[in-house]
Amino acid sequence: MTLPSTEPRSLGDAAYQQLRADIVSCRLAPGQRLTERALAETTEFGISPIRDALTRLNHDGLVRTLPRKGYQVTPLTLKSVDDLFTLWQIVAPEIARLGIRDATAEQHQRLMDAFGRMAELTAQAGSREPETQLNLIEIADIAFGTLAAATQNDYLLSIFRRLQSDMARIWVLLTQADIRMPDLGVDQRWTQAIERRDGDAAAETVRAALAEAHGNALRIFSRWPSVAASEITPLPL
Repeated sequence: MTLPSTEPRSLGDAAYQQLRADIVSCRLAPGQRLTERALAETTEFGISPIRDALTRLNHDGLVRTLPRKGYQVTPLTLKSVDDLFTLWQIVAPEIARLGIRDATAEQHQRLMDAFGRMAELTAQAGSREPETQLNLIEIADIAFGTLAAATQNDYLLSIFRRLQSDMARIWVLLTQADIRMPDLGVDQRWTQAIERRDGDAAAETVRAALAEAHGNALRIFSRWPSVAASEITPLPL
């Protein structure tokens, strides 16, 4: 059967989505070297879709080109973590404030459902478990994506999309530490603020929680074994 003409693009999209998920989840670790051939073999995509995916990931800032050596998953360092948190502490509260205020009825319900579920998970006795923490990260990504879309501000949405993958990588790495992940204050106060459409209250909660998470992350990563080599990589299993 002849494949439709759009198939190469579909394969490229599928390869991009898989590699992006592998990078965000740190299955492809920060700093890891990549080649088109090796990725084609492990993912069973062809060279052309992998090349297209890597070009897009390079544009996203998740990989970088190494001349004559292939590619590298963009490393995380203490400075990059510090810089990311500093910018996210500026952007996230405003996304929360505007998003809650301007959300459509459908987006508002989606936010109520997402943050309600996050509050439930945070309150559970097993909320320290890595699986629960990863679930929280996934729901938080959806929730803040909804908030960013609700702002209807193309610049804020662009900044969110640029930061979300690297912030997710940081949260994933923190699940390996023997601590409770910062919950960003997601409790009944959050759901009440969303229900009231009180964007100012939500923004203050996000701002305070991120300031605490910022300091915790720097303290944790400064003791990370791999930081001696200036780059933060996952802990060995």
